[in-house]
Amino acid sequence: MRTVLVGIVVAATLVVVAPAAGDGAPGPGVLEGGDGVVWGSKRVVAVPSVGWTTIAFVERRGGRLFTFTNIKGNWGIPQVAFDGSTDALRPDGRTLVLATPSPMPGQARTSFALFDLKRMRVTKQVSIRGAFSFDALSPDHRYLYLVEYVSNVDISKYRVRAYDLKVERLLPKIVSDRRSWETTMAGQPISRTNRRGWAYTLYGGVGRPFIHALDTRHVEAVCIDLPWRASPKEIYSYRLRWDRAGRLVVRGKNGRTLVTVRTDLST
Repeated sequence: MRTVLVGIVVAATLVVVAPAAGDGAPGPGVLEGGDGVVWGSKRVVAVPSVGWTTIAFVERRGGRLFTFTNIKGNWGIPQVAFDGSTDALRPDGRTLVLATPSPMPGQARTSFALFDLKRMRVTKQVSIRGAFSFDALSPDHRYLYLVEYVSNVDISKYRVRAYDLKVERLLPKIVSDRRSWETTMAGQPISRTNRRGWAYTLYGGVGRPFIHALDTRHVEAVCIDLPWRASPKEIYSYRLRWDRAGRLVVRGKNGRTLVTVRTDLST
């Protein structure tokens, strides 16, 4: 594991880090229609119709259409947190992750696709048995991280899995914090931020809130309990951000820093 989570600072008090009772979380669905994701001065949108989905570049302000293509099937741009984070448009500026609509308990199969925005075509499509939602993609595009819903009746029960796009198979390993014996989790994804191949997500709404740190390069994860015994009522307005000193912080609805997490990113 390449990251050591040193501690949590709350009101200048150091709190010992313990494994959190959580890891990953159900995604808040997919974007279909005119919202899409921002790409420079443009917006990338996925607009479904009967049997097809239009992937298009439109002007952010005026809505002028630049270019588009149609792909077979019903696709959307997956969100990863309720703050509107998608993480589907990769930093390389040309890879977009697409997903079929939100899974339901007992769903037979789930599909995902990597779409090349420069060539305007699907470069890889994956169909996996079971109900899954998108969580993250590794910087080298090898690992597709997914949330697997493990109950046929309760979508709040889930675990994080990794699909190896190189060998085209779901890894048997469950991606969880090694310090905890739990692998089946619960919680809602509130806010997401990324740095150096790590995906950091604030979870809450069910039980004690925590931050999930996913090492997308090395198929590892660390969870950090936050200093609340239960989720605050206003937690859906909280945001994960980076301060000027490069520290990960949880900010409240008024922008005030509530929690500071010091991370030691070693190579």
